[in-house]
Amino acid sequence: DTEEEGEADADQEEESVKEEEKEEEKPADKKEESKPASSEKPSNSNDTSSSSGKTEAKAPSGTPAEIIDKIYEKAPAVEFPLGTMEVDLADLDALKMFTGLGSADKISAAAVSEAMMGSQAYSLIVVKTKDAKYSADVMEEMVNGIDQRKWICVEADDLSAAAMGNVVVMMMVSSEYAETITSKDVIDAFSKVCGGLDARA
Repeated sequence: DTEEEGEADADQEEESVKEEEKEEEKPADKKEESKPASSEKPSNSNDTSSSSGKTEAKAPSGTPAEIIDKIYEKAPAVEFPLGTMEVDLADLDALKMFTGLGSADKISAAAVSEAMMGSQAYSLIVVKTKDAKYSADVMEEMVNGIDQRKWICVEADDLSAAAMGNVVVMMMVSSEYAETITSKDVIDAFSKVCGGLDARA
């Protein structure tokens, strides 16, 4: 009987040891299973952000004057001094002269950057529309309505325009400055700022 009791005690000890080992293994297994799941999450989120970063294009934030500054950061430098000013939308004569638009019905703000001296035919115009759906039409109206000889003695015969979201940019410059800057250079710079364009003219 004593031997049988000793064997039973030994069996119980073995079983209790096995149970303890199982309990110790379970949390270890759980930890191992949770590690791949947690390590996958950051990689997935990184992949999403990188892919969206490559494909997402949007209009730049800020006022038209601030957007002009952003464009100049990407565009070639010009050889003459430039000045930027906000366009008074209530002054229809000024609006027409700087933007080519007959009214401000579809726009919320505008700014223009031009040469400080009138002998250089150079004008960069940035307009923000009230809604992105107006941008293509506003761009066309600007291109067709602007006076490229508004300086009288000189002409901005090189003209391009583009739209992205609710921002429209028009650039006109004399082709005599083609070695320094062209309208395409400025629109390309705007495209870099946005990461793409909705329309181009």
